Amino acid sequence: SVLLDEYTVPQCFSPDLFDLALPSASDGGDDGGTDDIATCANRPPYRWILIGPARSGTGLHVDPLWTNAWVTVLQGRKRWLLFPPCTPPETIGMIEDQPQIPSSVWFRDYYEKVTSVDWPEEWRPVEVLQCPGETVFVPNGWPHLVLNLELTVAVTHNYASEEGPFERMWEEVATEEIDFARRWYAGMLARRKRLADRVKEYHSNTLCDKREWALRYGDLRE
Repeated sequence: SVLLDEYTVPQCFSPDLFDLALPSASDGGDDGGTDDIATCANRPPYRWILIGPARSGTGLHVDPLWTNAWVTVLQGRKRWLLFPPCTPPETIGMIEDQPQIPSSVWFRDYYEKVTSVDWPEEWRPVEVLQCPGETVFVPNGWPHLVLNLELTVAVTHNYASEEGPFERMWEEVATEEIDFARRWYAGMLARRKRLADRVKEYHSNTLCDKREWALRYGDLRE
C-alpha cells in the first residue's frame, strides 16, 4: 500500500470499469448492496511493478480479459513491438498450445521477417523505444512483446474500458472469470445501466446462438 502512494494513474486513461464490480461475500459484500465496490483482493490481478535485467522481457501475448494497459518506465529502456489485431497469430510465433517464445529469441528469429518489405502492410507492427518517464498505451487485442535493453523498472496497469470492443471483453470475462463477471454485471446494473443493457443484449444474442461460453455462463440475473 505504501508503493501505491508513490504514483497516480495518468489522467488521459479512462476510468477502470472493473471498479464497478460489487464485492464478493468473502470480502464483506452484502449480497448485492450498492454502497461498495470491488477491491484489488476480489478482482482479477491488474497492476504490477516490473523489474528485469538486460535481455529479459515479456514474450508475444495479448493482455488478459481483453483489457487495455499502460506501462510507465521509471528506469532503463524497453523495446516494444505491437501488432494489429488482424495479424494471424501463427505468422508471428503465437502458436496455440506452444510455449511462449522469449522476447530475446523472438527478435532473433522473427524481427527481420515482420519488418521486411514483403511483410503485409496491414500486419506491420508498431515499434517503440521507451525511455524513463515515458508511458506506452497497449490497446486491447493487440499482440505485443517487450525486450528490456538494460536494467529496467516500470509500473503497469491493465484496465477495462467501454471504448473499443466492449462486448468482446464481456465474453472474455464471462468465460475466464465467471464469479467476477456476475459481480461486475451487478455493479453495472447499479451504477451504469446503459452498459448493463449492452451486456444483456449481447449475452442474450449469444445464448440464442448457443455459443458455448454463454451456455456455460447461463442467464444473466438482475
